[in-house]
Amino acid sequence: MALDGVPWFIGGEAQHGGDAARMLAYLATGGRQGVASPSDLKVSALPVPGAGVRVAAGGASVLVRSLPQEAYTVRNPVTDLDQVKFAATGSAAGRSDLVICRVDNPNLDNNAPAPADPQKGPYTKFDVIPGVPAGTRSLLELDQYKGLSAIALARVDIPKSTQTITNAMITDLRSLANPRGDRQILFGTADPGNPLTSSTFTAWPTKNTYDIDIPSWATHIIARLEFMGGQTAARASGSLRLILGTSTAFGEYNYNYAAQGGQARQMVVVAGEMALPAALRGTTTSLRISGLRSGGDGNLFTVDDTYYLADVQFVERLS
Repeated sequence: MALDGVPWFIGGEAQHGGDAARMLAYLATGGRQGVASPSDLKVSALPVPGAGVRVAAGGASVLVRSLPQEAYTVRNPVTDLDQVKFAATGSAAGRSDLVICRVDNPNLDNNAPAPADPQKGPYTKFDVIPGVPAGTRSLLELDQYKGLSAIALARVDIPKSTQTITNAMITDLRSLANPRGDRQILFGTADPGNPLTSSTFTAWPTKNTYDIDIPSWATHIIARLEFMGGQTAARASGSLRLILGTSTAFGEYNYNYAAQGGQARQMVVVAGEMALPAALRGTTTSLRISGLRSGGDGNLFTVDDTYYLADVQFVERLS
């Protein structure tokens, strides 16, 4: 038979195999493994630092290393404070340990241990690989673990003569399995005039303000605002920056245009990137340029028959 007899999902009395379900998990993330959202499975020190770490609640996609185009979906319903423990280091040297989330499936891997309960498992666990080379970031760097269905969550670099794990020792190694993104491009026409003469930052030009919808999941904004402006004949210098909401500034750009024989048209561009404050996520807020003139006898102004363009991207990154 060329095809599996029962695809995902027929229902009824059809018997659905694990291969089809694991392929669905693989397709859902485009064949990438990693955590589901920025805070998922984050490793941090215990509330009272000790010989272990805590692993935050959340989920992840874990590639099946023994089969192509299949993945497991793992879930940690609540923050784990107990599974991940570390041996103390001696007085001779420190040690680097890797914290992983692994899946052991005896149905696919003869070396995987059978769980205590075939129905309830566990087939998954958090684990520690001790004594990895300094700077290790992936299981694929360790020959003896390349075939393990697991993801690296963190590396813990423990100094010598140490038993207590602190956040300063933890390097986050997680990645997002399916990071989200959203792009908004907004266009407008110019309102002539608006000379920039202020020596302190002020909203400029007056028409170049956009209302943008910030997704609730977005962790960062990358924005570029541009328009065709003008410059009076004399030299003009100063600064421009982006303002998100009422006062959050980012992406400052210093301009310095040489004196012209007459008025000249200049491309005015301001771009920047910023981590989004939690209070702005999921809101509609304004994005605009603020500017000042700090030197020269000339100034920038806006002109007729040209455009304003805002190119705004929202991205999701690890927290």
